[in-house]
Amino acid sequence: MSDFLRHLFVPHHTNNQRARLLHPTGISLLIGVYVFFQLALGWFATSNPQILGYASIIKSEELLSLTNKMRGDNGLAPVQLDSKLTAAAAQKASDMFARDYWAHVSPVGTQPWYFITEAGYSYRYAGENLARDFSDSDSVVKAWIASPTHRENLLNPRYQDMGLAIVDGKLGGRETTLVVQMFGTKLGAVAGSIFSAKAAEVSEPITKPVLFASRFDIGKIVSIVLLVFFSILLILDIVWVVRKKITRWTSKSVAHLAFMIMLILAVLIINRGLIL
Repeated sequence: MSDFLRHLFVPHHTNNQRARLLHPTGISLLIGVYVFFQLALGWFATSNPQILGYASIIKSEELLSLTNKMRGDNGLAPVQLDSKLTAAAAQKASDMFARDYWAHVSPVGTQPWYFITEAGYSYRYAGENLARDFSDSDSVVKAWIASPTHRENLLNPRYQDMGLAIVDGKLGGRETTLVVQMFGTKLGAVAGSIFSAKAAEVSEPITKPVLFASRFDIGKIVSIVLLVFFSILLILDIVWVVRKKITRWTSKSVAHLAFMIMLILAVLIINRGLIL
Protein backbone atom coordinates (compact mmCIF):
# COMPACT_ATOMS: atom_id res chain seq x y z
CA MET A 1 0.00 0.00 0.00
CA SER A 2 2.82 2.41 0.85
CA ASP A 3 4.44 1.80 -2.55
CA PHE A 4 1.12 2.48 -4.28
CA LEU A 5 0.60 5.75 -2.39
CA ARG A 6 4.16 6.82 -3.13
CA HIS A 7 3.54 6.05 -6.78
CA LEU A 8 0.45 8.30 -6.73
CA PHE A 9 1.77 11.25 -4.72
CA VAL A 10 5.60 11.27 -4.71
CA PRO A 11 8.04 11.67 -7.63
CA HIS A 12 9.81 8.36 -8.02
CA HIS A 13 11.47 6.19 -10.64
CA THR A 14 8.22 4.19 -10.97
CA ASN A 15 6.30 7.28 -12.13
CA ASN A 16 9.01 8.98 -14.20
CA GLN A 17 9.90 11.32 -11.32
CA ARG A 18 6.43 12.88 -11.19
CA ALA A 19 3.51 11.98 -8.94
CA ARG A 20 1.16 9.76 -10.94
CA LEU A 21 -1.78 12.06 -10.24
CA LEU A 22 0.09 14.86 -12.02
CA HIS A 23 0.40 12.83 -15.22
CA PRO A 24 -2.24 13.42 -17.94
CA THR A 25 -3.91 10.12 -17.03
CA GLY A 26 -4.02 11.14 -13.36
CA ILE A 27 -5.49 14.55 -14.19
CA SER A 28 -8.07 12.88 -16.44
CA LEU A 29 -8.98 10.58 -13.56
CA LEU A 30 -9.42 13.52 -11.17
CA ILE A 31 -11.58 15.38 -13.69
CA GLY A 32 -13.68 12.26 -14.24
CA VAL A 33 -14.20 11.71 -10.52
CA TYR A 34 -15.06 15.39 -10.00
CA VAL A 35 -17.63 15.47 -12.82
CA PHE A 36 -19.14 12.16 -11.66
CA PHE A 37 -19.43 13.51 -8.10
CA GLN A 38 -21.21 16.68 -9.25
CA LEU A 39 -23.66 14.68 -11.38
CA ALA A 40 -24.29 12.20 -8.58
CA LEU A 41 -24.82 15.05 -6.11
CA GLY A 42 -27.40 16.62 -8.40
CA TRP A 43 -29.21 13.31 -8.85
CA PHE A 44 -29.19 12.60 -5.13
CA ALA A 45 -30.50 16.08 -4.28
CA THR A 46 -33.35 15.67 -6.77
CA SER A 47 -34.22 12.16 -5.57
CA ASN A 48 -33.95 12.98 -1.85
CA PRO A 49 -34.96 16.61 -1.32
CA GLN A 50 -35.84 15.94 2.32
CA ILE A 51 -32.21 14.96 2.97
CA LEU A 52 -30.29 17.21 0.62
CA GLY A 53 -32.73 19.83 -0.53
CA TYR A 54 -32.16 23.46 -1.41
CA ALA A 55 -33.61 26.19 0.75
CA SER A 56 -32.64 29.76 1.44
CA ILE A 57 -32.71 32.24 4.28
CA ILE A 58 -33.98 35.08 2.10
CA LYS A 59 -36.58 37.17 3.92
CA SER A 60 -38.96 39.82 2.64
CA GLU A 61 -38.26 42.27 5.46
CA GLU A 62 -34.52 42.02 4.80
CA LEU A 63 -34.96 42.63 1.07
CA LEU A 64 -37.17 45.63 1.85
CA SER A 65 -34.69 46.99 4.38
CA LEU A 66 -31.68 46.50 2.09
CA THR A 67 -33.50 48.02 -0.87
CA ASN A 68 -34.50 51.08 1.15
CA LYS A 69 -30.99 51.41 2.53
CA MET A 70 -29.66 51.55 -1.03
CA ARG A 71 -32.28 54.13 -1.91
CA GLY A 72 -31.53 56.15 1.22
CA ASP A 73 -27.80 56.09 0.51
CA ASN A 74 -28.59 57.60 -2.88
CA GLY A 75 -30.88 60.31 -1.54
CA LEU A 76 -34.14 58.60 -2.55
CA ALA A 77 -37.37 58.10 -0.62
CA PRO A 78 -38.05 54.55 0.62
CA VAL A 79 -40.60 52.27 -1.03
CA GLN A 80 -43.53 50.73 0.83
CA LEU A 81 -44.34 47.04 0.72
CA ASP A 82 -47.67 46.85 -1.08
CA SER A 83 -49.99 43.86 -0.60
CA LYS A 84 -51.29 43.93 -4.18
CA LEU A 85 -47.81 44.07 -5.68
CA THR A 86 -46.79 41.25 -3.33
CA ALA A 87 -49.72 39.17 -4.60
CA ALA A 88 -48.66 39.94 -8.18
CA ALA A 89 -45.07 38.87 -7.42
CA ALA A 90 -46.30 35.62 -5.85
CA GLN A 91 -48.48 34.90 -8.90
CA LYS A 92 -45.53 35.56 -11.22
CA ALA A 93 -43.35 33.13 -9.23
CA SER A 94 -46.10 30.48 -9.35
CA ASP A 95 -46.45 30.95 -13.10
CA MET A 96 -42.69 30.55 -13.62
CA PHE A 97 -42.71 27.26 -11.73
CA ALA A 98 -45.90 26.04 -13.41
CA ARG A 99 -44.68 26.80 -16.94
CA ASP A 100 -41.02 26.05 -16.11
CA TYR A 101 -39.41 29.22 -17.46
CA TRP A 102 -36.82 31.77 -16.34
CA ALA A 103 -37.70 35.05 -18.06
CA HIS A 104 -39.65 38.27 -17.61
CA VAL A 105 -42.07 37.20 -20.33
CA SER A 106 -43.70 33.75 -20.13
CA PRO A 107 -43.56 31.22 -23.01
CA VAL A 108 -47.15 32.17 -23.88
CA GLY A 109 -46.29 35.87 -23.99
CA THR A 110 -47.57 36.95 -20.56
CA GLN A 111 -45.90 40.20 -19.50
CA PRO A 112 -45.10 41.08 -15.86
CA TRP A 113 -47.67 43.91 -16.02
CA TYR A 114 -50.44 41.34 -16.48
CA PHE A 115 -49.87 39.97 -12.97
CA ILE A 116 -49.78 43.50 -11.56
CA THR A 117 -53.10 44.55 -13.06
CA GLU A 118 -54.70 41.16 -12.25
CA ALA A 119 -53.81 41.76 -8.59
CA GLY A 120 -55.81 45.00 -8.72
CA TYR A 121 -52.87 47.39 -8.74
CA SER A 122 -53.49 50.23 -11.24
CA TYR A 123 -50.04 51.56 -12.00
CA ARG A 124 -48.52 54.63 -13.50
CA TYR A 125 -45.01 53.18 -13.41
CA ALA A 126 -43.96 49.56 -12.90
CA GLY A 127 -40.81 47.41 -12.98
CA GLU A 128 -39.62 43.91 -12.15
CA ASN A 129 -36.43 42.28 -10.86
CA LEU A 130 -35.92 38.52 -10.67
CA ALA A 131 -33.35 36.35 -8.88
CA ARG A 132 -32.75 32.64 -8.34
CA ASP A 133 -30.28 30.27 -6.65
CA PHE A 134 -29.22 32.76 -3.97
CA SER A 135 -28.99 31.68 -0.34
CA ASP A 136 -29.36 35.01 1.49
CA SER A 137 -30.98 38.43 1.09
CA ASP A 138 -27.75 40.44 1.05
CA SER A 139 -26.30 38.58 -1.93
CA VAL A 140 -29.54 39.11 -3.89
CA VAL A 141 -29.52 42.89 -3.42
CA LYS A 142 -25.78 43.11 -4.09
CA ALA A 143 -26.24 41.25 -7.39
CA TRP A 144 -29.11 43.53 -8.38
CA ILE A 145 -27.24 46.71 -7.47
CA ALA A 146 -24.20 45.54 -9.46
CA SER A 147 -26.31 45.19 -12.61
CA PRO A 148 -27.09 48.52 -14.36
CA THR A 149 -30.64 47.54 -15.39
CA HIS A 150 -31.57 46.11 -11.99
CA ARG A 151 -29.92 49.02 -10.22
CA GLU A 152 -32.09 51.35 -12.28
CA ASN A 153 -35.19 49.68 -10.84
CA LEU A 154 -33.92 49.71 -7.25
CA LEU A 155 -32.91 53.37 -7.47
CA ASN A 156 -35.75 54.67 -9.63
CA PRO A 157 -37.14 57.81 -7.92
CA ARG A 158 -40.54 57.27 -9.60
CA TYR A 159 -41.31 54.09 -7.65
CA GLN A 160 -43.20 54.34 -4.38
CA ASP A 161 -44.35 50.75 -3.78
CA MET A 162 -42.77 47.31 -3.91
CA GLY A 163 -44.01 43.72 -3.85
CA LEU A 164 -41.90 40.69 -2.95
CA ALA A 165 -42.29 36.95 -3.33
CA ILE A 166 -39.75 34.35 -2.18
CA VAL A 167 -40.87 30.90 -3.32
CA ASP A 168 -39.18 27.49 -3.24
CA GLY A 169 -39.81 25.04 -6.05
CA LYS A 170 -38.36 23.12 -8.97
CA LEU A 171 -37.28 24.98 -12.11
CA GLY A 172 -35.66 23.16 -15.00
CA GLY A 173 -35.63 19.99 -12.93
CA ARG A 174 -33.67 21.64 -10.14
CA GLU A 175 -34.70 22.74 -6.66
CA THR A 176 -34.25 26.48 -6.23
CA THR A 177 -35.63 29.63 -4.64
CA LEU A 178 -37.15 32.30 -6.87
CA VAL A 179 -37.23 35.91 -5.78
CA VAL A 180 -39.66 38.22 -7.58
CA GLN A 181 -39.42 41.93 -6.84
CA MET A 182 -42.05 44.22 -8.39
CA PHE A 183 -42.00 48.00 -8.21
CA GLY A 184 -44.84 50.37 -8.91
CA THR A 185 -46.47 53.73 -8.46
CA LYS A 186 -50.26 53.93 -8.38
CA LEU A 187 -52.24 56.04 -10.81
CA GLY A 188 -52.82 59.42 -9.24
CA ALA A 189 -50.29 58.83 -6.46
CA VAL A 190 -48.73 61.91 -4.89
CA ALA A 191 -44.94 61.99 -5.15
CA GLY A 192 -42.98 61.61 -1.93
CA SER A 193 -45.32 59.31 -0.02
CA ILE A 194 -44.25 58.67 3.59
CA PHE A 195 -42.95 55.22 4.48
CA SER A 196 -44.95 53.32 7.06
CA ALA A 197 -43.35 50.76 9.37
CA LYS A 198 -46.46 48.59 8.92
CA ALA A 199 -45.50 48.16 5.27
CA ALA A 200 -42.74 45.83 6.36
CA GLU A 201 -45.20 43.37 7.87
CA VAL A 202 -45.51 40.40 5.52
CA SER A 203 -45.99 36.70 6.07
CA GLU A 204 -43.06 34.56 4.98
CA PRO A 205 -43.54 31.50 2.77
CA ILE A 206 -42.77 28.21 4.45
CA THR A 207 -39.53 26.76 3.10
CA LYS A 208 -38.30 23.21 3.29
CA PRO A 209 -35.86 22.52 6.14
CA VAL A 210 -32.40 21.45 5.12
CA LEU A 211 -31.56 18.53 7.34
CA PHE A 212 -28.08 17.98 5.99
CA ALA A 213 -26.70 20.67 3.71
CA SER A 214 -27.28 22.47 0.45
CA ARG A 215 -26.01 20.62 -2.63
CA PHE A 216 -24.40 23.87 -3.76
CA ASP A 217 -22.50 24.27 -0.50
CA ILE A 218 -21.25 20.68 -0.74
CA GLY A 219 -20.23 21.13 -4.37
CA LYS A 220 -18.32 24.28 -3.51
CA ILE A 221 -16.57 22.67 -0.54
CA VAL A 222 -15.50 19.69 -2.67
CA SER A 223 -14.16 22.06 -5.36
CA ILE A 224 -12.14 24.01 -2.79
CA VAL A 225 -10.76 20.82 -1.19
CA LEU A 226 -9.74 19.45 -4.58
CA LEU A 227 -8.14 22.78 -5.53
CA VAL A 228 -6.13 22.88 -2.29
CA PHE A 229 -5.15 19.22 -2.66
CA PHE A 230 -3.97 19.69 -6.24
CA SER A 231 -2.06 22.88 -5.34
CA ILE A 232 -0.26 21.09 -2.49
CA LEU A 233 0.57 18.22 -4.83
CA LEU A 234 2.10 20.62 -7.35
CA ILE A 235 4.08 22.47 -4.67
CA LEU A 236 5.45 19.21 -3.22
CA ASP A 237 6.39 18.10 -6.72
CA ILE A 238 8.35 21.30 -7.34
CA VAL A 239 10.06 21.16 -3.94
CA TRP A 240 11.00 17.49 -4.45
CA VAL A 241 12.46 18.14 -7.90
CA VAL A 242 14.49 21.12 -6.67
CA ARG A 243 15.83 19.34 -3.57
CA LYS A 244 16.68 16.15 -5.41
CA LYS A 245 17.97 18.06 -8.46
CA ILE A 246 15.88 15.89 -10.74
CA THR A 247 15.96 16.65 -14.45
CA ARG A 248 12.83 15.93 -16.44
CA TRP A 249 12.63 16.08 -20.18
CA THR A 250 8.92 16.84 -20.46
CA SER A 251 6.48 19.11 -18.70
CA LYS A 252 2.73 18.95 -18.34
CA SER A 253 2.36 22.43 -16.88
CA VAL A 254 -0.33 23.40 -19.41
CA ALA A 255 -2.53 20.51 -18.31
CA HIS A 256 -1.93 21.39 -14.66
CA LEU A 257 -2.79 25.04 -15.27
CA ALA A 258 -5.97 24.14 -17.19
CA PHE A 259 -7.13 21.84 -14.38
CA MET A 260 -6.51 24.49 -11.73
CA ILE A 261 -8.38 27.11 -13.77
CA MET A 262 -11.31 24.70 -14.07
CA LEU A 263 -11.39 24.22 -10.30
CA ILE A 264 -11.12 27.95 -9.61
CA LEU A 265 -13.99 28.67 -12.00
CA ALA A 266 -16.04 25.95 -10.32
CA VAL A 267 -15.45 27.54 -6.91
CA LEU A 268 -16.48 30.96 -8.24
CA ILE A 269 -19.54 29.75 -10.15
CA ILE A 270 -21.04 27.19 -7.78
CA ASN A 271 -23.63 28.70 -5.45
CA ARG A 272 -23.70 31.96 -7.37
CA GLY A 273 -27.26 32.96 -8.15
CA LEU A 274 -28.76 34.39 -11.32
CA ILE A 275 -30.63 37.63 -11.82
CA LEU A 276 -32.93 38.77 -14.59
